[in-house]
Amino acid sequence: MVSKKFDIKFKFNPLFPINSLNLMRGLLSVKNGLKNTYIDLFFDAYWQDALNLNDEKIIFNILKKIKISKGSFLKNIKDQKIKDKLKQLTQSAYKKDIFGAPTFVVNKKIFWGQDRLDYALDEYNKF
Repeated sequence: MVSKKFDIKFKFNPLFPINSLNLMRGLLSVKNGLKNTYIDLFFDAYWQDALNLNDEKIIFNILKKIKISKGSFLKNIKDQKIKDKLKQLTQSAYKKDIFGAPTFVVNKKIFWGQDRLDYALDEYNKF
C-alpha cells in the first residue's frame, strides 16, 4: 500500500462513498488562495480521520478552520452559476473518458491512478 510505503497516515473511511456534490460545489466557490487548504482539510478529514462528510456539523467545523462562513458556503452551493460550472467540468471530464482521481490526460491518452504517473510523465516527455 502506498500509504505504508511513504509513511502517510491513512484510514479507509467506512462511509465510502459519500455524496460529495456540495463539497465539489463548495470548492468551485472558494477563493484561489484557499483552494489548497480546502482540499487538504476535507481530504484529511475523509481519508485520515474517517469523518462523515455528509454531516453538516463536521463540514461547518472544517469551513470554520478555513474562515469560510456557513452562510456563505450554503449560499454558494445553491448558486446556479456554481451548479452550471460543476456540470460543465463534469461533462468535459466525461467527454475525455475521465472516471476517477487522479486521472491524467497527456497527448489525448488517459492515465488513471497515482501508480500511472510515471507512464503519464513518459508520454509527456516524448514531445
